[in-house]
Amino acid sequence: MPHLIFLQGVTGYAPEEITRRLEMIRALVRPGFTIDLVVPPDGPAILEQPADFEHLHRATLRAVGAIAPGACGAIIHAGAVDPGLASVRAAAKVPVIGPGEASLYLARLLGSRLAILCVEPAVGGARAMIAAVPAKPDVVVVRRMSTTVRRILADPDEGRRLMREAAAAAIQEDKADVLYLGSMTQGTLGVTEDLQREFGVPVLDPLPIAIHVAEQVAAARGV
Repeated sequence: MPHLIFLQGVTGYAPEEITRRLEMIRALVRPGFTIDLVVPPDGPAILEQPADFEHLHRATLRAVGAIAPGACGAIIHAGAVDPGLASVRAAAKVPVIGPGEASLYLARLLGSRLAILCVEPAVGGARAMIAAVPAKPDVVVVRRMSTTVRRILADPDEGRRLMREAAAAAIQEDKADVLYLGSMTQGTLGVTEDLQREFGVPVLDPLPIAIHVAEQVAAARGV
C-alpha cells in the first residue's frame, strides 16, 4: 500500500492541534494510501522571525536525510510557500512535494492572475517561491495579511475575517482570478469553499493539492 510522509517542521503546536491536523490529513488521503505526520524534534516552535525559517530549514534537511528510499512513496514538505525546497529535495532520497510549486502550476491552468493570501512572516518566502517556480500564472502577487499563524490559531474567526478582507482586496485591487492560501494553517480553517462561493473564483488550498500530487508520485513509484 503506497505510503506518504507529511513532514511538518514546526514543533510548537499543542497536542490537540496536532491531532486535529492529522485527522484532516488522513481524511484527505484516498483509499489505498496511508500517511503519517512526522515532526522533527529539533524544529522551531513557530514561524514568526527570519531565524525561525532558517531553523526550520536545518531541521527539515536533517529529517529528510534520515528517511530511507523505501520508507515512503513521497514526502510532503509542509510549508505552503515551499521554504528551501530545492535544497530539501537535494538532501532527500524520496521525491519531495512542494505544496506551493504544485499549486502555482494548478493556478496557471485556472487563470492568469494569482494572489497569494499570505501571513506576515511568510511574505519573503512567498516572493522567493514565485521567483523560483517557472510554471505559474502570468501575474502572481502577494497579498499580505497583518497576522501570524500563532494569532490565527488563537482566534480562528479573526483569521477567517482577515482572509475574507485580503481576498476582496486581491480581487478588487489586483484583479486576481485565482486565490492561494499562503499557509498550511489557513486551509485547516474550513474557509476554502466559503471564499470560493463568496468571490466566485478558484481558491487553492495547499493541503489537499499537495496530498493528491504526493499520491500520484507514490503510486507511480509503487512504494
